Amino acid sequence: MFGYVRVDKGELKVREYEAYCGLYCSLCRALSKRYGVLSRLLLSYDSTFLAMVRLSKDGVLPNFRPGRCPFNPAKRCNYCTNADAQFDDICAVVVLMFYYKVKDDLSDESFFRRLLMLLLLPFASLWRKKALRRYSMIDRIISDSVVLQAKTETEKSDSFDRAAHASADALGKIFAFEEPDENRALYRFGYAVGRWVYLTDAADDLKKDLKRGGYNVYILAFQLQSSELNDDQKEQILETLNASEGMALEAFQQSGCEYMRPIIENVLTQGMNQIKERVLKGENIHARSL
Repeated sequence: MFGYVRVDKGELKVREYEAYCGLYCSLCRALSKRYGVLSRLLLSYDSTFLAMVRLSKDGVLPNFRPGRCPFNPAKRCNYCTNADAQFDDICAVVVLMFYYKVKDDLSDESFFRRLLMLLLLPFASLWRKKALRRYSMIDRIISDSVVLQAKTETEKSDSFDRAAHASADALGKIFAFEEPDENRALYRFGYAVGRWVYLTDAADDLKKDLKRGGYNVYILAFQLQSSELNDDQKEQILETLNASEGMALEAFQQSGCEYMRPIIENVLTQGMNQIKERVLKGENIHARSL
């Protein structure tokens, strides 16, 4: 989860933004309840978006009650009261993704990054062990994706589609949950969003990957020696990201999901577009707070 999939706050109605914030706060509390206080640090905009999709898929219109943030008692929050099963699923996805991220970073990042991951590994392993009791299928989806991604990077593929396929396929299966064959639109929706996230993250990581010699599909495709992209290269990246956004919107509209449609469409048509442009301008966009 990278934090790229966000709403455009200015284009939402007040009640829609309050519902979005309520799901964000509810997911934060759900993580703490199921996996401990430290797991709150895994909360992201991407996981909140996944929660919206999960609720919409199940036809659950969230009911909220007011409460207080445990870390900032002066802040009022709204907490969802009727989606425990859905939050169970999303929390499991979040901790399982984090476990494999930690494992990957142990061999792929700087010394200090590896040291941090070693400190986090016991927590990640404990969370995964708990999630595996009910979510072995999700764990298998993510672990297979990691293996396929590693193979792609070893082969140094310079194809946008191939580089993004492992992550996109995993998110497509997660969006569809137990119904990847019954609801192909949901799978395509998740696939397109996963492709967009992967390729956006690759653009965001250009400078870092050039410095450390890491795999980055844009470095290979454009034969880059510098993180400064020319206009033609930016246009190619924009085109492939625009294509993913279009595929995601089309698949969502065919998925049968109705609840929270205005918020989800806001993300797909406006929020993702804003993030894409900011990444290509070189802005730092990883802040978590609402």
